[in-house]
Amino acid sequence: MKDRILHYRCEGLCDAAGLNHAQAALLLQTTRQGLEILALGSPAEVARHPAASTRPPETLHHEVIIPGLVNAHTHLDLTHMGPLPYSREGGFVGWVDRIRSQRATEPAEIIASVNEGIRLSLAGGVIAVGDIAGIRQLEPLHALRESPLIGVSYLEVFGMGARQADAVSTLRKTCSTTSSNENGVCLGLQPHAPYSAGLDVFAAAIELREQYGTPLCTHLAETSEERSFVADAAGPIRAMLERLGVWDDRILAQVGQGRHPLHHLSSTLNAGGWLAAHVNDLPEDGLDTLARSGASIVYCPRCSTYFDHAGTFGPHRYRDMIDAGINVALGTDSIINLPDADRISTFDEMQLLHRRDGVPPARLMRMATVNGARALGLPEIAFTLQVGHVVAGLAAVRITEPGPESPLEAIMKPGTSIRMLQPEPSP
Repeated sequence: MKDRILHYRCEGLCDAAGLNHAQAALLLQTTRQGLEILALGSPAEVARHPAASTRPPETLHHEVIIPGLVNAHTHLDLTHMGPLPYSREGGFVGWVDRIRSQRATEPAEIIASVNEGIRLSLAGGVIAVGDIAGIRQLEPLHALRESPLIGVSYLEVFGMGARQADAVSTLRKTCSTTSSNENGVCLGLQPHAPYSAGLDVFAAAIELREQYGTPLCTHLAETSEERSFVADAAGPIRAMLERLGVWDDRILAQVGQGRHPLHHLSSTLNAGGWLAAHVNDLPEDGLDTLARSGASIVYCPRCSTYFDHAGTFGPHRYRDMIDAGINVALGTDSIINLPDADRISTFDEMQLLHRRDGVPPARLMRMATVNGARALGLPEIAFTLQVGHVVAGLAAVRITEPGPESPLEAIMKPGTSIRMLQPEPSP
């Protein structure tokens, strides 16, 4: 493919590395490595670059260019289900039953659902994902590798008690027979959660990471039902396992010891390299435990609102986590918990946190770009705008009438919208 010059003039440029330039221009070159930034700054400064004369600038009226975003936790294989209401009466387990009964199971259906999720992610300016592929499914991995998205496709496994051996076998076989990284998408491993995967499964995942460099993820401290099950081997999750015929008294060797889910997995997390999704339920010493482990946390604000986790556990402590030196990224979870089906985007999570909690735009930009990249093991610099470096993608945020605020402040105002600028969306 022949290199191509791209030249934009826009209302502004901003990123997580301090760039916040109004009335700006950006000059890039498409190469085999990606989008290399040749120049940025004022239109006059960029026009002085030799390559600028080969491509007249395209003016993006009322649009601010930002790096492509990261969605560090999503479930693209559930996209076909669309947004669904949550029943408080049925609770979390009732919700799980509904997902189990409606999710796609045939390969072609799974691929179609993931492809729609890819389309909606790109529509929301997202270029990188940490996608939960579904139970022992590789179709999402293959679909992502055929798409413009980069990131990690986490193979999801369940297995408690006697079923742990089969889950471990699946992990080992998959790692030994599947390429670890193609087209910017890594194979990852996800022991599902402390209430659905035994400690032997987590230990095997750590061994495989050491052998193959495979990224690791889990759901952690998400619900009150999880806390009851891990601490007491009781509650709705125990009843569900019994109803499904997968309860095994050997499970009691690892749960029912009075531990909080975070303490249950503390030695696992201390092995390093984990991404933990949600962590709505944080015990008193939780900040110290997480900080020592080096784990990245993915907070999904709209998902937390959907389940009213703040009503159960109090406001999420993502700001305390950041202040404690913990890497916190943003995720969306699945389309099921989103209020509409127009896009799957962490831009909407950014706007929610700015509107609801008053989080500064600069912090939100970090959470949705470089923090997400760090959580997924991607190069952070690919999610900033710096001359001489390759950027993973570009998004354009249409703002309201330009005012005195900086571009970074302007993109957080109500009434803005986002689109993928590069790579160009398919017609």
